[in-house]
Amino acid sequence: MGIDVPVGHVVLLGDSIFDNAAYVAGAPDVIRQVRKRLPQGSKATLVAVDGSKIGDVGRQLRRVPLDATHLVLSIGGNDALGSSDFLSAPARSTAEALSGLADIGDDFERGYLAMLTDVLAHELPTAICTIYYPRFPMRPCRRWRSRR
Repeated sequence: MGIDVPVGHVVLLGDSIFDNAAYVAGAPDVIRQVRKRLPQGSKATLVAVDGSKIGDVGRQLRRVPLDATHLVLSIGGNDALGSSDFLSAPARSTAEALSGLADIGDDFERGYLAMLTDVLAHELPTAICTIYYPRFPMRPCRRWRSRR
């Protein structure tokens, strides 16, 4: 068996993917699971906030402890869900619908890249998680294909 070497201080940034205590009905939330798996002497801090969007990460970054050694980020799902009304909006043409989707994508990308620049400015090893598949109420919007 190997020797557990402390990794330092892991900080979780983002939304309810990490700040999920309200959703696990007493089961271990993400921060408790991370703390349990880290080597002895390591620390983990939760600065993620349920409901956060890309624009909220700047406030979270101000709460990153000075001794942080690693950042883990999961953000963007609430931004995507905030644009989901577009999927049920009428369009006069396919071109109009595709243009609207492109605008949403462009806005998301601009905001995400600006936020990511701020995160990476901390010059710490950083893990970036993707957004999840949402549970849309309309059946056609829930469809996705696995690429396995």
